[in-house]
Amino acid sequence: MTRRYSLRALALTAVLAALLLPLLALGGGLVGTVALNLSTISLAAGEVEEAERAVARLVTDRWEELEDPGFAAALAALDARWSFALEVRDLDDRVRYASPSVEDGVLVGSGLRVEPSQRVRLLYREGEPVGLMVLWVWPEAALSGMSAAARVGFGLAMATLLGLLVGVLAWTGRAVLRPLKALEAATAAVAEGDLDFALPRSRVRELDALGQAFAAMRDRLQAALERQAALQEERRQLIAAIGHDLRTPLSSVRAFAEGLRDGLAREPEKAAHYAEVILRKTAEVERLVEDLFQFSRLELPEARAALRPVDLAEFLRATLAAFAPQAEQKGVALSAEGPDLMTHVDPDLLGRAIDNLVANALRHTPPGGQIRLTWSRAGEAVAIAVADTGEGIPPEQLPHLFTPLHRADRSRSRRNGGAGLGLAIAARVAALHGGRITCESRVGEGSTFTIWLPADPAV
Repeated sequence: MTRRYSLRALALTAVLAALLLPLLALGGGLVGTVALNLSTISLAAGEVEEAERAVARLVTDRWEELEDPGFAAALAALDARWSFALEVRDLDDRVRYASPSVEDGVLVGSGLRVEPSQRVRLLYREGEPVGLMVLWVWPEAALSGMSAAARVGFGLAMATLLGLLVGVLAWTGRAVLRPLKALEAATAAVAEGDLDFALPRSRVRELDALGQAFAAMRDRLQAALERQAALQEERRQLIAAIGHDLRTPLSSVRAFAEGLRDGLAREPEKAAHYAEVILRKTAEVERLVEDLFQFSRLELPEARAALRPVDLAEFLRATLAAFAPQAEQKGVALSAEGPDLMTHVDPDLLGRAIDNLVANALRHTPPGGQIRLTWSRAGEAVAIAVADTGEGIPPEQLPHLFTPLHRADRSRSRRNGGAGLGLAIAARVAALHGGRITCESRVGEGSTFTIWLPADPAV
């Protein structure tokens, strides 16, 4: 097992090694110098860490206001306590804030000031990475005491430092510089959009932790990019599918309208048939546009369910009754069964979900079939089920049912008027209520869609 060291332990070891021989040679007169060096080094490190935490907290809390003058004023209040320079970039490597002395990630114009401590920190909001912060800190109060101690011990330590220099440089190159150079190369690679790199392990704990954190950031960024690509592909497919679904009924509307215009339907019966086709196809377009609008609204981050107490039995029976004319025309029997039950739901959203499930069942249930709407209390959940005696769904299609625009049988769905968004909308409604939706189906026997909702969600 490789032994690892902390930066503070290494710094203290280096200071002791540099001062021990001169102290022994000069006697106890330099003991106070060593103690002063140790205390001021610890103070400097503590100040740098405290400054880093304070600045990171301010940047994270006011992430949306980094370009506002108010943020600069708040930053100036911290700068009165510590002297520092700051650069903040988002995950797209866009500079959100930079101090006047920072240009493109490089500190310039520092003059003869003491070299600052530089800290790099990945920023999180609500558990997700949002950007990267680079901080240069001058802990002036602590370094002033260190400078006084250094002047006393400088001449005495020089000979010892020269003797240790070669060994320290060799070890530093292996333990510190190589990981830092790898991190520098990795940072440049990320800036170029290349996430295919490996980082060596370091024997210095802080550097090793930094490397592992950077690697974790790379993995999360890669996952985020993959998710973004998947979403873009899904949007592309969604737009293409919607365009295809709109083109079919619109083409029919246009063809029959042109027939009416050109006098192809001179007989009243034929003209009425043309008008009926136009009305039916127009209704398909309206239904598709409404489904698309509803789905887009439910996908917004601010979408919420407006919960209120509802008599579930009365609500579901009324929802099913609206389908009675369609069911009677098709020869499908409807039934509703369940206990009296009060629960908290958003009636508009839940009604839309039940409508979609019943309409879907009607499309796929042949004449003489049956659709049953049931509800019950199941432990800590309320189960609302829509069961039909339709043709059923193949098992390999079940995992994809609630994907937008997915169709188990595309030709059949278009023939029956399905847009492919109804089940996705129902799934999203269940999720907004803190629940889920499931499906059980057997080919040739029918399907049962069940919405599971928390029995007593908070209003």
